[in-house]
Amino acid sequence: MLRLENITKVFYPGEVNEVVGVSGVSLTVPEGQFLIIIGGNGSGKSTLLNLVSGTALPDTGEIILDGKNVTKLAEHLRAGVIGRVFQDPLVGTSAGLTVEENFSLAASRGEFRGLGRALGTRLRGNIRDRLAVLGLGLENRMKAKVGLLSGGQRQAITLLMAVFKRPSILLLDEHTAALDPRASRKVMELTRSIVRREKLTTLMITHNLAHALDSGDRTIMMNRGSISGDLGSEQLGTMTVQDLMSLFWAAGTTDEGEQTATTVRT
Repeated sequence: MLRLENITKVFYPGEVNEVVGVSGVSLTVPEGQFLIIIGGNGSGKSTLLNLVSGTALPDTGEIILDGKNVTKLAEHLRAGVIGRVFQDPLVGTSAGLTVEENFSLAASRGEFRGLGRALGTRLRGNIRDRLAVLGLGLENRMKAKVGLLSGGQRQAITLLMAVFKRPSILLLDEHTAALDPRASRKVMELTRSIVRREKLTTLMITHNLAHALDSGDRTIMMNRGSISGDLGSEQLGTMTVQDLMSLFWAAGTTDEGEQTATTVRT
């Protein structure tokens, strides 16, 4: 379970370019819940994930993960229990390493990292089995350099790596936004399957409102660093994309002039 208590983060405080990233946010995410986060640019979505992951530390408030106070815990000390996938498919993998070498790093997340010890017969079999589920033939390309793969293939691998050692929480930061439609659908199908099967506590940022309706158990809207809406599964189950978009606008969660086409694509 994840609990945020009155979290605030201000960038460049007291300066002309002061920015409030998150303002007094309190949020409880029960174990196994798939939480979707929507909001306009600058609404605080990614800052919220950065605070949970330890990339940024809050100015006030507390972050409790599985009963442990991790508020001031450095990012590398949280790495063993947090999986994260970013928007850019190139971020989550090392292009110069092979597919199996990348997975060996994921297998040693939170521990001393060494390729030689990790890459044994059992691990290779485990990697092969997981890759086979993708249906992309990557189980036959385990010795290929990741830099030779497509963006969709790399993002699928990044997702599998993020959950290779079951994390306490999975953070998805618009992880399908940079992919072509076909790859995006494939990665989202994989995401839903993994989250449901493993019952992972998951926070996913998206601009795709259809995903907020067909993927998550709950959706929160953010605006100017605060939570402006909180919708449960019963509400989401009766809504259309247009209904959600109307609430999105009414809550003031989009910036003036922001394009909305991406919020309705499927």
